[in-house]
Formats: sequence, C-alpha cells, structure tokens
Amino acid sequence: MAATEPTGEEALAEQAGTAFTEGNTAKALELLAQLQKQREDDPKILHNEAVSQYVLSGSGDPRKLLAVLENLKQRADDAQSDAGEGSVADVADVDPSLTAYNTAVLLYQLKQYSRCRAILEEMFSNIEPVDEFLVFRVCFLLLDVYLLQKQAEKATEVLAYLERSFLALTKVEGSKENGDIVAAADGLQGAAAGTASSDWPNKKSARRPPTDITPEEVRGALNLYKAKLALMARMSKSSKREIKTTLNACAQNTTGLFLKSNLEYLRQNYRKAIKLLNNSCQRSDRDPNVSALYFNNMGCIHHLMRRHTAACFYFTRALQENDALYSGADKSPAAGHKIALPAFACDRRCEIHYNKGLQLLLGARPEQAFASFQEALHLFHRQPRAWLRVGEACAAAHIQQTQAAQAARQEGDVSPLVSSSVEIGRASCRERA
Repeated sequence: MAATEPTGEEALAEQAGTAFTEGNTAKALELLAQLQKQREDDPKILHNEAVSQYVLSGSGDPRKLLAVLENLKQRADDAQSDAGEGSVADVADVDPSLTAYNTAVLLYQLKQYSRCRAILEEMFSNIEPVDEFLVFRVCFLLLDVYLLQKQAEKATEVLAYLERSFLALTKVEGSKENGDIVAAADGLQGAAAGTASSDWPNKKSARRPPTDITPEEVRGALNLYKAKLALMARMSKSSKREIKTTLNACAQNTTGLFLKSNLEYLRQNYRKAIKLLNNSCQRSDRDPNVSALYFNNMGCIHHLMRRHTAACFYFTRALQENDALYSGADKSPAAGHKIALPAFACDRRCEIHYNKGLQLLLGARPEQAFASFQEALHLFHRQPRAWLRVGEACAAAHIQQTQAAQAARQEGDVSPLVSSSVEIGRASCRERA
C-alpha cells in the first residue's frame, strides 16, 4: 500500500488527464470545472481547460487559444519576476515553458514559422530548467522549423544535442522507454495530460508520456533528419547511407521512400525516382495529405524532364487531393463549419499553386499562371521569388496581347478606329515614361 493517499484535488487532476488522453474531452472539462471551484484562478487548470475547450470545439479557433496562452505566459513571467521581490506567488505552480511550447505548436500549424522559431530558440537557449519530456518535443519541433527555413547548420546543432542528451534512447543497446517524438501533430494532447511522473533516461520527468516508443524508433527518426540535412547539403553518399539505415529498420517507411526518391531526383535518375514514388504512396497518420505530396513530387520530376504539360496535370491532381483534405472537416458539426487547424497544417495548396503556375508560365499560358501565383502569395508574400514570377507572368501576358494585336492589324481584322486607339494608348505610355 502506498505511504500517502492522493488528495481529492490530485485524484481529480489525474482523472482529467486520463480522460483527455483517452479522447473523452467532455469528461475532462467537467472534472476541470470541479477543480476550478476548489482552486480558483489556478494557471495549470486554466491552461488545461483552454486546451480541452479548443480540442472539443474541433480545433477551429486557434486565435482564441493563442490569446489565453499568451495571457498565461505573461502571468508566469510576472510571477517569476515578483518572486525575487518577496512575493507570495507560488512560482512552482507556474510553468512558462509548457505554455510557450503550446504557443509554438499553434504557430507552427498556422504556418507562422518565424514567430514559432523565435519561441523555440528562446527555450532551447535556456533548456536546462525545462522538463525533459518537453525538451524532447521542443528539439524535434525546432528541427522541423529549421528544415523548412533551410537552416542546415542550426538544425545540425539541435540534432547533435539530441544525440548527446538522449543517449539512452539513441544508442544501439538502449532499453525501451516511454516518450513521444511527434511534436507538431499532438503537442497539445501531451500538454494537457496528467502529471504522474515516469522514469526518463536522464532524470525524472514531471509528465506522463502518452505513447510508448522504442529506441529503434528514436534512432529511425534521427536518421531521417540526418538524411534530410544531407539532401539539403547535396551530400548524396551520406544521405543514401542514412536512408538505407532507416528503410532497413522499417521497410514500409513512407518518409524514407520519399527521401530515397528525392535522392534519385537530385541525381537526375528520373525514372527510378518515379518508380520509388509509386511504391511510397501510403496514407500516413502524421500527414494525411500524402496523396497530394505524391502528385506534387511527380509534377516536379516531369518539370525537370521538361514535360510541362504532364507536370501541370500532376499539379492539378495534387490540388484536387489537397482539397479532399477538408471533405470531412467542413461537414463536422462540432467544428462549426470551420477548418480544423491540424487539417490546415497539412495543407500544401500554396506550394502546389506556385509549382503549377510555373508550368503554366513555361507552357505559354501566362494569364492562368498569374492566377496560380496569386494563390501562392497567401503563403509566399514575403518571398521575392514569388513576386518575380508574378511580374514575369504579367510581362508574358502583355507580350502575348501585343503580338495578338499586331497580328490582327496585319490581317486587317482590326478597324481603323481600334487601331488608332491602340496607337494613342502607346503614345501616352511613352509620354509618362
């Protein structure tokens, strides 16, 4: 029998965490409401209650949750600053790192990568006080952000830190431990889990990992990140070794097959890359938009093969598959006809529209290309290359219209009045120039 029995508050907290982990969010909210009556204005309860309401509403209003998290983060910072002045605030009950991490998760899913990176880098620069289970997730999320922003050197530093700090999970003779390496996909679920402690490789973790993970799975994830970094640096031999190691551990690894196809793509072995893609199109729980990625990658391969019409067809198919991502979300009554944030995080619409616009521009269809580039600007509005493509589409469309007008005049299809109007318009443009 245990030496101490859990109090009523501790039992309610554990039951709420268990209910949330099992997916019974409504019951978790009821238990948290009971806790709220016993401990009014408690930051932990307010945090978990906000997260539970967000999940129960279908994850369709991230701005509301962001506002609550930012408020709690400010309260935590104020409590820590007041602690040095003799304040009675209980700093132990305030965990700013957990609030900051959940804020970073939301920003990542909203594709606001710069703000997400700033929060994660601040946490990584002062990583020692952070709970170890949370450190594990912070590092993998920061790796994803660095890879998206092409920051290979900084990603290498984070990867080296993971290998040093979690040696018990990354060495070959490691034993089975608990953990969770999926940071962006289910970070909020882990945040609202119960507070029962569990053994961790280096120290006691204050949180209970929601899933079991083996050292082999951790090493496989690290190998995938090493392969991505090697591909980014165009190191074919190194990336081939890491990809081969991962595929040997899990022959049906979709990400590994995509990376292997990317390797052959960089080597200009296009037929082999297509063959590997055809073997890798399997739906994944972490990214349900695999079909759109498959057609997008097929379009990229045909682009380098200079088959722009075929590439445009594949990008169109990719957009159709991407739209299917919302087929269930829009019909969900719990979501209130809003798009769920996890579904939006997997959306590749802007990237695919940019690729399609480039094929349309190369295929002498500049007006359609302009429309595609306009869609891409929703995400790439800060990238000069996207605006350059828009300008190229406008210039190409103007050239086409000018050539069509000249050809029409030569054939005598344009009346003298229309012809003189064109000449007057050109003269006025020259005067402004």
